[in-house]
Amino acid sequence: MNKIESITITSYIDALSPSGNGRRIVLFGTDLIFGNIENVFVYPTLDVNRFRDALHQTLSYWPIVTGHLLIDENDRYIIECSDNSIPLTYTENDQLICWPDLPVIVDDMTILQPFIDSVQHKPEREALVRFKITHLLQSGEYVLGTSFYHMIGDANTNIRFLNDLSQIYQHLEPTLPRPIFERQSLKEENLDFSLPNIVDLSENAGKQQTLIDCITKEHVETEPINLSFSSNEITQIHNLIENNAEITPHDALCAYIIFTLNKHFFINTTDEPIQHARMVVNCRGVCNRLAPIGYVGNCLLTTIPIGFSNPLSLSDIAKAIRQSIQSIRNEDLIKKYITSANVLCRQLVKDNRITFIFGSKEFIFNSNFKYDWTDQVNFGMINQCRFHTVGLYKFYFRIFRLNPTKNQDGIWIKDNGGAEIAFRIPKGQEKEKFLAAYKKDIEENFLNLF
Repeated sequence: MNKIESITITSYIDALSPSGNGRRIVLFGTDLIFGNIENVFVYPTLDVNRFRDALHQTLSYWPIVTGHLLIDENDRYIIECSDNSIPLTYTENDQLICWPDLPVIVDDMTILQPFIDSVQHKPEREALVRFKITHLLQSGEYVLGTSFYHMIGDANTNIRFLNDLSQIYQHLEPTLPRPIFERQSLKEENLDFSLPNIVDLSENAGKQQTLIDCITKEHVETEPINLSFSSNEITQIHNLIENNAEITPHDALCAYIIFTLNKHFFINTTDEPIQHARMVVNCRGVCNRLAPIGYVGNCLLTTIPIGFSNPLSLSDIAKAIRQSIQSIRNEDLIKKYITSANVLCRQLVKDNRITFIFGSKEFIFNSNFKYDWTDQVNFGMINQCRFHTVGLYKFYFRIFRLNPTKNQDGIWIKDNGGAEIAFRIPKGQEKEKFLAAYKKDIEENFLNLF
């Protein structure tokens, strides 16, 4: 992936109709995520001037991304909508023959990093969003790298912003509902620091260096795994669940991974089988006052684990997953969680501590399956956009839709219901047994799963 850049030009894009007007958005404690959402999109072609014009227009609808971060005298983190310019870098690459065949979730950041202009964490001065377009001269392809400051919002926020850009590029109307930026006031009567989710936030918090050391150690002891499932294979797994009317195909896929690990990985280790798992849930639409559907922010929380009655039963695992998700979608609970987490997370940041979701002994599913990135950010190139992201951790399961592929005749096709699931797993024979079981299940159409 080494490259030589023959041309590099950075321009600064303003909103066509500035709409920030200096208003200030005081972030919740749950927004204080110090990092970026960084993705890469690959297209067979792209009109750079048209992209630039579309970005001008899109920024008019999204004044929060043209703002800057500041911290006031009360240690509150604020995005001031100051109508700043957004950097757009264009470069050319004459060394790479074509975009390589990569998994959706890439373990090695150095592969994608040359194609991303990363947002730097510098309050007051730094742009909160950056774009980089790389033209691969030999293949004619265009690589779009996006860096989106996580304090603006989560994946839901990021994909909505990029979808608006894609729509406007195609001369289409932005998708409804429109973004909602303002935070509502939180009521103290909803404070409840005894909530299991709040207790977890506190107990799993520590210094940033501790987290870095933990991840570094895990990367030495583990290896990445990327598993692909076609829509038909996911349906086959779903059909194996007893009384599956309320079980989603996604529930079934998560249950299959846990079931297969319990049956083929943990069976010969000193570790206990997986007894429960946490699901990262988007809580938009549950409490419309605090987190409506169009809300721009970070609206994520993890489920309270419900133990599997039988950790070697695919059906029991799937039903426990569904039950844990349903139990968290409760308006009163969401009110208490957002209010309490707001106070706790502010204090953690003040104490220079962060909550670890990686490096724990939990088994966590953080899925993007509901977001079809290649469809929502296709710039009119249906089934031809490829999407990549980074970040794999031990038993931290990330799920995305499959990328489209090109047939031998040059026709692009896409399995819209297929999925890739990726995570890191300890090295050794047990890992090989797990992979062998997965491959055998695929070859046998899951007919001999039990």
